[in-house]
Parts: sequence; structure tokens; C-alpha cells
Amino acid sequence: MVMQGVVPYHWAYHKEQGLKGSMRENGFRAIGGLAQRLTSGIAANRTKGGRGASIARLRAEWSAIVGPDLARTTRPDALLAGRGARAGKALRLRVSGAAALEVQHQTGQLVEKVNAYFGHRMIDDIRLVQGTIAQAAAPRSTPAPDPRTVTEVALRAAAVKDPDLRAALTRLGARVSLNRRGVLAAALGALFVADDLRAQELPRHKLLDPLPGDHMLGKADAPNTLIAYFSFTCPHCATFYNAVLPTLRKEWIDPGRLRMIHRHYPSDVVATRAAQLTECVPPERFFTTVDTLFGGHLDWLTGSDPEADMVKVLAGQGMTPAAAQACYADDRALDKVIFDVQTGRALGVTSTPTLFINEENYLNPGGFDAIAAILRQVGR
Repeated sequence: MVMQGVVPYHWAYHKEQGLKGSMRENGFRAIGGLAQRLTSGIAANRTKGGRGASIARLRAEWSAIVGPDLARTTRPDALLAGRGARAGKALRLRVSGAAALEVQHQTGQLVEKVNAYFGHRMIDDIRLVQGTIAQAAAPRSTPAPDPRTVTEVALRAAAVKDPDLRAALTRLGARVSLNRRGVLAAALGALFVADDLRAQELPRHKLLDPLPGDHMLGKADAPNTLIAYFSFTCPHCATFYNAVLPTLRKEWIDPGRLRMIHRHYPSDVVATRAAQLTECVPPERFFTTVDTLFGGHLDWLTGSDPEADMVKVLAGQGMTPAAAQACYADDRALDKVIFDVQTGRALGVTSTPTLFINEENYLNPGGFDAIAAILRQVGR
């Protein structure tokens, strides 16, 4: 129960505390096409062996990122380590001589386009080098799915109540079925977890209670509950785990005053893969695995091949490339990730981290002091 006079919603709290800027501090794009990006990365081979080096993916998808006009005069050349104290990476961008001046004026916009496309801050700067831009090969034509396949996919997705999600899954499933038989069943089937666990049919108060399969820190009977939605490619989620959670555990969780529930809300394919890996370890090792991924965030996320590097970070816990591939093919791991996404969508989650404290949405309150202040106000 919320105490009288307390305004639980995050924006009102921040306005009072003078912290308005934190609503935008994570730079995370609102998730409109999450289902397409989440499942398309699982259902399609991006590069040989199912891995996609960041620079290779930038080159392959450059036209979609910046538009066909700029794609004709520019080409991603390399990802470089940031200089000095600057975090992240710089993109070295090859540009034809005639377009160099025009592109120079657009570098800030290009940084934002790249980061918005990938759903996290992938680059911080663009460095231009002049050179010849090779003519891109004509894209291969993709045959249209047959009417029977479209009908089958539409029937599978019919139970999804969100019209945008239903339409996206229908389009995706029809396309995927052209060359990956069986993936469609796994991707769409994950949306239909046991009948009593359909997130879209659960009332809000049930979604804000512990659900079967939830990962919980603290005592099950703790009087206060924090439910948090995280993406493994979200830098502010890493900040929460690395800088906020240790003190929160010491002062609230370990003494039995608070229980924390971790739910997945991946912002892109890389985050989805990472979430799957955490679901493939024994439940008692879940939070250790999460801690390791967030603790080594810069090591694996800023490399040339984040999916391969995250597996290396987990090598000390017995994770191998073969085990990771088996995990990605595990329907149960994918089911859990997509189910968490469904609960987040049902609760109105649009960014990460999003924290629900005693049933109220505070978005990303900030550091430990902000969260502790909320708990002192609305705590039980």
C-alpha cells in the first residue's frame, strides 16, 4: 500500500529531487520493434557460424541504418578504441571525397542513428577517412512465402492480443519459414507458455507478484518487493548491478527487508543471447552469471564480436562455445526470455532498467540513495 501523500511515479519523484535528466540518461530507444529484432536474431544466420562481428554487421546493415543515399557514399571501415577518458568506441567511416564535407556535418546524427539501431550506445564518435567506396552487390531476391504458410503463421499468432506484436510475428514467421523449418515453431511457440502463465491474460497485480520461474534475491517473505527489468547491453543496467546492488543487498536484501526479482527485457539480439545464457545455468548460479556478465560489461560488449566475447567472460563458470550454441537452441531458455518480455510489455515497460517498487513503476530512479529514499517512503 502506498502511503498518503507519496507520489510513486518516477517522474514526479525526480522532479521533486531535481533529477529530471535521468529519464533520458540511458539513451535507450523505446521498444517498438522488440519482437522483430529479438526473434529475427535468433531465427536468422547473421554470419558464418551464427556469429556477427560488429563491424561486419555494420557493413551488412549500413543502408538500413543511415539510408540508401549515405550508404552510397560511406562505408564502415573499422571500430576503434576510444581515446583518453572517452568510453566506448569510435567508428572509422570511409567516405568518398566529394561527399566528405557533407558527411562531416552529419557525424553527430550518424552516431545517434547507429546507437538507436542497435538499442544501446555502441559508438561515441565517428572518424572520417577519404577513400573509394566499392559498389555494393545487388541484394538477393527473397521469394514470397506461399499463402498456406502465411495462413498457418497467422493462426499461430492469433492469440497474441497486442496487434502490432501479432502483425510483426506473422510477417517474421512467414519469412523465417522460407529457410528455417522448425524455428517458427520455437519462436512463436515461446509466446504460448502454459495456459496459466500467459502474461497477456494475467492481471497487473499478478504480474507484480513473484511468478513461476522468476529469479529472486532475498527472502521470499520479505515485506518489500523490487521487480527490475534489465537488458544486458544496457550500460545503466550494468551500473545498477556493479554500483547499486552491492549496497542494496547489504542494507535491504540480506537483512530480510527487501526481495529483488530480475526479469529480462533485452533491447537487441546480443542482449537476448546473454539472457538465454543466464537461463541455461542452474538456478542457484543465475545471479552469479548475471554478476559476471555485468561485471565484465566493457570487456565483451565493446569487442568486435560481443556474442563470442560474452562466452569467453563466462568461461570460468564452465561456459564453452558448444554449450552456448546448445543454450541458444534450448526452447525453454528462449521461452523464459520472451515470457519476461511479455510481462514487461503488459506492465508498460519501455526502457531499461525499469524498477517496480511495491507495485509502483519508478523507471530508473538512479543510485542507491534514490532507491533507499523511495523504500523509506513506501516501505512496509
